[in-house]
Amino acid sequence: MTSDTPDAAGVPMPMDTMQIGEDLYIRWVDVTSLREQDINAQVMQPRHFERLTGNIRKRGGLESLPYCHQPGGEGPVEVISGHHRSRAARAAGINRIPAIIDTRKMRRSEVIAKQIAHNELHGNPDKDVLAQLVSMIDNVDDLIATGLDEDQLPTVEADDTKLAIPHGEFDWRSATLMFLPHQMEDFKDAITAIASGTDVVGVASVDQFEDFASAVYAFGRSKDVRNFTTMIALLTDIARREVEQAAAEAAAQDEPAT
Repeated sequence: MTSDTPDAAGVPMPMDTMQIGEDLYIRWVDVTSLREQDINAQVMQPRHFERLTGNIRKRGGLESLPYCHQPGGEGPVEVISGHHRSRAARAAGINRIPAIIDTRKMRRSEVIAKQIAHNELHGNPDKDVLAQLVSMIDNVDDLIATGLDEDQLPTVEADDTKLAIPHGEFDWRSATLMFLPHQMEDFKDAITAIASGTDVVGVASVDQFEDFASAVYAFGRSKDVRNFTTMIALLTDIARREVEQAAAEAAAQDEPAT
């Protein structure tokens, strides 16, 4: 049976249907045909459910309507909000109840978001079940639509991914020198003679390392010295003498002829 009042698309609506918005209707439905959500976080104490059932039985109907989903207006009617109201109506012996029917096509994530949002308006949801429902939402907009506080939304785990740092692979060798106080003073004197006040940070070709190590070792053997510190002290003294001799020769060349 249809009425003379068409819906937004111009199609006559059944007598038991009233359009209240775009894709939104109030319709009388068989309470036993309503399909509940597999998971519902909303919790109602038994005594409260008995009171709700008694109120519905006394009034002969619902004072607030369940919100349901029926894509395209065809097929099963799925309860989004109002599980306890529809159960209480059935327990009160009422076979048909009015319900708000949303006929839009919605993704599963959207349906869950609306279920959470409606449940948040009244009652106390089970936190564990609520967390399970939230984990099923796969869209940021749907998470926002739930109306949940930030502390109820899932958090993003810290990303411990380590980014690779670009670097070049090359062959290299290092020589580490440790100077004790008196050797340090001698070394500074030699460096001062070369470049006054210069801090020494040296980088040499890796090809020179083997020659350097061999030369230091051969020098130590030639002087019958096995202590590396003594080798450095002797080499420092030679370097200082070489620099001083070169300086003296340069000064001699600058003196005017007599």
